[in-house]
Amino acid sequence: MSIEVTNLRYTYMPGTPYEKVALEGIDLKVDEGSFIGIIGHTGSGKSTLIQHFNGLLKPQRGTIVVDGRDIWEKGYKRSIVRQKVGLVFQYPEHQIFEETVFKDVAFGPRNMGLSENQVLKRSRLAMKMVGLDFDTLKDTSPFGLSGGQRRRIAIAGVLAMGPKYLILDEPTAGLDPRGRRDILNSIRDMNKKQGITIVLVSHNMDEVAWLADRIVVMDRGRISRNGTPQQVFDDGRYLMDLGLALPAMSSLMFKLRERGWDVKGNVFTVEDAEKEILKNLRCGNNA
Repeated sequence: MSIEVTNLRYTYMPGTPYEKVALEGIDLKVDEGSFIGIIGHTGSGKSTLIQHFNGLLKPQRGTIVVDGRDIWEKGYKRSIVRQKVGLVFQYPEHQIFEETVFKDVAFGPRNMGLSENQVLKRSRLAMKMVGLDFDTLKDTSPFGLSGGQRRRIAIAGVLAMGPKYLILDEPTAGLDPRGRRDILNSIRDMNKKQGITIVLVSHNMDEVAWLADRIVVMDRGRISRNGTPQQVFDDGRYLMDLGLALPAMSSLMFKLRERGWDVKGNVFTVEDAEKEILKNLRCGNNA
């Protein structure tokens, strides 16, 4: 089972003076259970791509196949794919509107026509998955909570729909360090413990390097790299030429390489960076 994108093209405002090709020739497969990071500079097509995954945008050319079904084939109900593929936009807490946490998390399942018992079970589980205690918060107004808590409540509202695939667009944007850490730990657990497939769009390279099994690099509407974090971040010069930052330790290794050190470029942790530096000092390879 997977999300398969084949030869996808999408143009904004076609046939007008403002026509802009957002995606061109996109081929991508998101396997069930995987964790995919999507990176690229602003305007590279990241957000446009993920909006095709659950049918918010319709391809002008190409296909989107979810679990073996073309989501735009005649007779296919897109309400099905929107339950399978949950999409969390930037600042999702801005979409919170109910008077209590429980009512907000339960909004989606209730619209699915589930029984109140099922709604309760799903809401409780979804809040647990994002690290929030249901019994403590269910009757609380979400508007009195911290930004990080509201962000997690908004994500729980999507999780309560029971998606197999969860697509997140900059889920830690605007949060303080503690809020970022809480969100990232929850997302990691969803993938590792719950088996939910994650697609994460982020400008934070340290987050992507830590979490993702595979990283897709987008540039001017095309996929320019697709590989493991080790493969993608080993070519630091290429990413920097695209206007992208490197993970902190990869950036350090890149600078050492430029000074003649024989170190790996795809280093993401302080511990691994220390090992590389000590190895070079022992061997006398540093310039």
